[in-house]
Amino acid sequence: MNWPAYTQNQCCTTVAHHYRVCRHQIEVEVHPPSAEVYFADERYIDPINTQIRFTASVYNAINNNATWRVTNLDGGPGLGTIDHSGLYLAPQKGGIPLGHTELVIATAKSDPTRRAYAKVTLVGEGPEPEPVPKLEIYPQFAQLYYQDGSGNHNQYIDPSNKNQQYRSLLRNTTSSDITWGHIGAGTIDNNGLYTAPGSGGGIPPTTVRITAQLTHDSSVKDEARIILLNYVWPGIAP
Repeated sequence: MNWPAYTQNQCCTTVAHHYRVCRHQIEVEVHPPSAEVYFADERYIDPINTQIRFTASVYNAINNNATWRVTNLDGGPGLGTIDHSGLYLAPQKGGIPLGHTELVIATAKSDPTRRAYAKVTLVGEGPEPEPVPKLEIYPQFAQLYYQDGSGNHNQYIDPSNKNQQYRSLLRNTTSSDITWGHIGAGTIDNNGLYTAPGSGGGIPPTTVRITAQLTHDSSVKDEARIILLNYVWPGIAP
């Protein structure tokens, strides 16, 4: 028996293999996560404590590069500065309150949407306060006699006890221009020489206040006190 001849076509099936590569998300880590730094102009502090270096680790990226910036807690510009290497420098004290906190932000260069944060708290009192100008006058207290005085014997008193030369002592200022004045009887000249009045007095004795102030700054001032007296020669009735 002859069987019919069959032609068999060879069928080749192409199989394509698909490979899925899973990449991990880029992560950024900053060290230290928080720090305290003294103000740049802090008194009696080692300058090394007015700065701190932050380091960034970038994971699952082609490199470990990061950019740095400083902001306040609301996202505005920071008061301190940070360079490309992560070195943070504190600002000067100025009006910044103790405990002011701002953020250091490290951003992955390979993915600007990936970043990490650290906190910096500014501490210290700032620089030594400027010396306050001060004026002192001497003597602080004196007793003087009237020049004459009706019914009294002030003529027997030496003139040196009827006048008082005042001296000034100035600190923490280059100014030497002083304005002299007085509240009460008598006179005082521009050089601080006080002269008692011709007559007056009674019980209690008269008090005069001597004033002095820096001419350009009236808040820098001092006062002294004078008691004005009459003299009665012992044993002689007025």
